[in-house]
Amino acid sequence: MAREGVSEAVLSALADLERAFDSALMAIDADTDHNRAYNGATELVEMLRRLFETSGNQRALSAARIFEQEEMSLASLADRIGVSKARAAQLIKTAKDTRARNERDERIALGLTKVAISAAHAAKRAAKKAEDSDKQDETQ
Repeated sequence: MAREGVSEAVLSALADLERAFDSALMAIDADTDHNRAYNGATELVEMLRRLFETSGNQRALSAARIFEQEEMSLASLADRIGVSKARAAQLIKTAKDTRARNERDERIALGLTKVAISAAHAAKRAAKKAEDSDKQDETQ
């Protein structure tokens, strides 16, 4: 693995990730229930798949930052990061797609938050109305 030019914070986080991976493997190996061990291994594979996909997207976003901040051509980006021009173009497209997906997810999350707040306010108003109705019944 190339470690040149990688920050200490990233190297430390990667070391933690590697220890967590090793710990998961040991826990799966130590499980005496073969079905549970298989299910644990399946969970590990799914987690690694998500991590792989997300880290690939992060790499593309990082390449796009170089491309945009240094206002370089695709050929210059390809030379800088050591890939073909076609691969550099793929990374830029992946970054654009990832940004669009992240923006969409943020809009959805904001919309869901607004719905939850509205529902909480409606429940509070309904509870207040019920309380007022109970008080009115008591006075009659």
